[in-house]
Amino acid sequence: MSLKQTTWLTIVLGSVLMGSMGGMLLASPNSTDTKLPAKNSGKPISTSALHIVNGEGQVRATLSLWDGDHPALIMGDEHCDRRAFLAVYGKERTGLTLYGEDCKRRVALEVQGDDLPMFVLRDHLDTPRVQVVLNKDGSPLVRLFDGKGKALWEKP
Repeated sequence: MSLKQTTWLTIVLGSVLMGSMGGMLLASPNSTDTKLPAKNSGKPISTSALHIVNGEGQVRATLSLWDGDHPALIMGDEHCDRRAFLAVYGKERTGLTLYGEDCKRRVALEVQGDDLPMFVLRDHLDTPRVQVVLNKDGSPLVRLFDGKGKALWEKP
């Protein structure tokens, strides 16, 4: 490769690199004109809730104590204030619930108080239709339900 070709290649690659870096800086969710303290104070921040909002000020996520004692992270979108819910319910259970576009529960994954996992699928009416539980001996239990939530079939 000639010196002229190498020079042009260097200029093109340098321009692409600089342009990419500039684009990343412009697309950064953090404001570049904010002055942050040079050192972390080491002091914790205490609050009853933390709301994350979009550019229009609409709440998209909240980290709070859902009952005043147990932590929860609630995430939503423009259609539903709750699309995903992650919570610790004390000793009873810890769970992740996913909601559909109609704002109704669809999927739940929980660890029960006895430390056993459970997975539940719900229909468009929020009725449980499939449940998978892991028993204490490690064996799975699968249950199928009808449209009214009545057990139809179970397979240990």
